Formats: sequence, C-alpha cells, structure tokens
Amino acid sequence: MLRITATAILLTSVASFAYAGDITPTPAAPVIAAPISSAPFWAGAYVGAQLGYSYGDFDLDLGSRPGDFDNDSVIGGITAGYLWDIGNGWYVGPEFQYDFADITVTDATSGDTASFDEIARLKFIAGYELGNGLLYGSAGVAYSSFDNAGAVFDGLDGSDTSYVLGFGYDHRIAEDWTLGGEYMYHSFSNAGAAGGDVDVNTVHIKATYRF
Repeated sequence: MLRITATAILLTSVASFAYAGDITPTPAAPVIAAPISSAPFWAGAYVGAQLGYSYGDFDLDLGSRPGDFDNDSVIGGITAGYLWDIGNGWYVGPEFQYDFADITVTDATSGDTASFDEIARLKFIAGYELGNGLLYGSAGVAYSSFDNAGAVFDGLDGSDTSYVLGFGYDHRIAEDWTLGGEYMYHSFSNAGAAGGDVDVNTVHIKATYRF
C-alpha cells in the first residue's frame, strides 16, 4: 500500500512538471514610440549670408553735363527672416537683408566720382514648396546711402528709401541648410538734392541655416 501511494505521488509530480513546462509565455505588448513632429522644414526662423553681383544705373540731373553713368561691383552681406506655413505648400513671412556695396561712377570730364556704399532691405516673402526646394517672390522697401567727391555730384550726398522687387529659389542641401539664388531690382527716385534716379540690379547666391 505504501509503495502504491509513493508511486502515485511521483506520477502526479511528473505530470505537474510536464504541464508547467508546456505553458507558452504570453508575448509582451509592442512598445509604440511617440510620433516625431512633422513640422514643415521651411517654417521657422533662419539666418544666412549672400554674395553676388550688382549693376548700377545712375541717371543724374546734371544740367548741361552728361548725367548717365553705369557701373557694376561685387556685393554681399547677411540675411535673417521667418516663414509661417499657411497650408497647401505655401509659406509667407518677413526677411531682412543688408549688403555692403562698392559701386563707383566717374565723370569722364571732371574726374569726379560718386559711390553707392550700402543697401538694406525689409521684404515680404511668399513661397511655394517644390520637393526639396522653395520658389518664392519678394517685395518690400530698400534703403541706400550715396556719397560723392567733387562738384559734379554734390547733389548725391545722403540716403534714399524706395522699393525692391525680386524672386528666388532655395534648395535644401542638408538637415538644416539651404543654398539658393536670388534676383532683385531696386529703384531709387530723386536720389539726393540733384533729383536723379538710381536703378540697381542684384544677383545673389545665398546660404541659410534654418532653425
């Protein structure tokens, strides 16, 4: 009787162990990562620099003396702006630019010179996203300073504020960097006391860092 009882206990223990070994562990619930922000790349603040070419057409009121002078120069400076995403691939916002310039014109008769030294712009940008690029137009105000040397250009001293129009294209080349090109037309009327007109065309290559 004792032998039968011991055998029964042993068989029960083995069966329990085998049953426990067949239990399949419940798989852990998958961990779902929090979604990454999908904010548009072009939205937000940016800063950068530009370098380019400028062509100045000075149409000055000099009475009986020749008053048309043209010259070109390298031009360059800094850029800062901010764009808002307004939906459907469109972005708008303000942009400030400042350029150093060295456009000098000379009166062949007298040797007198006048120079276009700097230009600052405050523009409104409207752009449309094209893949990794942004095609945009701009309009705003431009401020410039003019200096002279000699009697012929005496009326050109001082500064003037006028309008600027342009268009450009920026392309994303890295995680936070863009490279692009931009054309702008500036028209300064009644520049200085002489009441002349100064038209300036600029073409820039522009690199920006986007925050």
